[in-house]
Amino acid sequence: MSNLAIPGDVVAVTKAADDASAVTIRRLHPKESDLLLAHLMRLDGEARRLRFGNPVNDYFLGRYAALALGADALIMGLFVDGVLRGVAELRYLTGSRSEAEGAFSIERAFQGLGYGDRLFGRLIASARNRGVRRLFLTCLRENRRMQAIAAKHGADLSFVAGDVTAEIRRPYADAASIAEEWADESEAFVFAMIDWRRHGLEFLTRPLQRLAETLNPSSPAGR
Repeated sequence: MSNLAIPGDVVAVTKAADDASAVTIRRLHPKESDLLLAHLMRLDGEARRLRFGNPVNDYFLGRYAALALGADALIMGLFVDGVLRGVAELRYLTGSRSEAEGAFSIERAFQGLGYGDRLFGRLIASARNRGVRRLFLTCLRENRRMQAIAAKHGADLSFVAGDVTAEIRRPYADAASIAEEWADESEAFVFAMIDWRRHGLEFLTRPLQRLAETLNPSSPAGR
C-alpha cells in the first residue's frame, strides 16, 4: 500500500482554514454570473458609484453581471469563507490584447483589510501572464484608497476632469508573475476541496450509510 505525501504548504493552508477565515482568489467562470451578481447587489450606494463612476440601480447590476463574464474579460474573485466579497476585472481594449482596463469592487465590511492590495497584485500578474503591455485603471478623484493601491504597485497617476487614470507599464510574464497566479489558483483549489470535505462528503456518504443500515439486521433501519 502506497502512502500519499501531502506538501507542507497544503497542510498549512488546511490548518489555516480550520483556525481562521479562509481567503482565496480565483478566476470566475462564465457559469458563475450569479455569484458576481450577489456580490454586486451587496455593494452599498457609494461603493457602486465608485466602481461604475455613477449611481447605478439593481436592474443595471443584473444586466451587467449577465454580460460581464464574456470572452473579452478576465474576472478574479476574492472569496472569504467561501463567499465572493471582492472582484478585480481585466477587460481588453484592443484586438491584440496588448492594452487592458482594470476595475475593482470590494464590499464595505471587507475594505481596509489588505484585500484590495492583494486583488491588485493578482490583476497585474494576470495581465502580464496574458501579454498585456499597458494596464489602465480609471477611478473617481475621491477614491483615495484605490489611488494609493495603484501608486503602491508602480502606477503613473494622471488627473483629467473628475477622473484619475492609473497607467501601469509591465513587461511580459516572468517566473514571478506565473508563480503568483498559480499559487492563488492552487490555494483556491485546496480550499474548495476542504469545503467539499466538510459539506459534500456527508451528502455523498449518506445513501451508503442508509444502505448499510438496511443490510445490517442489528441496525434500527434493518429491523
